[in-house]
Amino acid sequence: MKGYADYMMILSPSESISEQMEKHRADVQGIIGAYERLDSKAHISIKPMPRRKPYLAEPEIMGLKNNLKLLPPVTLTIDGFDFFTHGDEYRTIYAKIRSTLQTTRWFKVLKKSLNIKDYLVPHIPIARNIHVSAHNKLWPQFKNMRWVEPFEIGQLTILHCEAFNNFAHWEVYLEIPFEARHLISEAPPKQSLLKPLSGNYAASQQISLFEK
Repeated sequence: MKGYADYMMILSPSESISEQMEKHRADVQGIIGAYERLDSKAHISIKPMPRRKPYLAEPEIMGLKNNLKLLPPVTLTIDGFDFFTHGDEYRTIYAKIRSTLQTTRWFKVLKKSLNIKDYLVPHIPIARNIHVSAHNKLWPQFKNMRWVEPFEIGQLTILHCEAFNNFAHWEVYLEIPFEARHLISEAPPKQSLLKPLSGNYAASQQISLFEK
């Protein structure tokens, strides 16, 4: 790929989740009509890497590969729906990922492995950046809808496409499997040789795959 490229790191849910998301998006289209990124594939956005020279981005990505091997596969669970607010006029409705102690620790290690400093809310977008008037029509349909479904995440997918090209399509650049058997969290503090440690130690943008 010549010039600049955009990269995006994502987690892909199961085929069952993807099929259900397509049904939800079809229902959304039936209520509000076509909307932005209607045909995007179900995913959890993790980290964008926009406008990089490939010869600089590729060594960086390969360096992260070894860090990701310290992560084991994880089971996530969709648990209902929620929405983000973008200013006064736009909303994004999404499928929520249930937060547990295990998943919180897993995503904390993932962020550290990928040098992510920003706050991360794992979610799967359904209707992204829709006007509040469309949101008000849709949200009553999703607000009390029950959807609980677990799925396994066994790898991180890195996509890439040509930057500054509105017609470019995202393609798979690399898939990195999670190979560890157990989650390796932050190491506990070292005990002093002079005084033993007392008490208990406790370890504490959405993007379309088919459009730019």
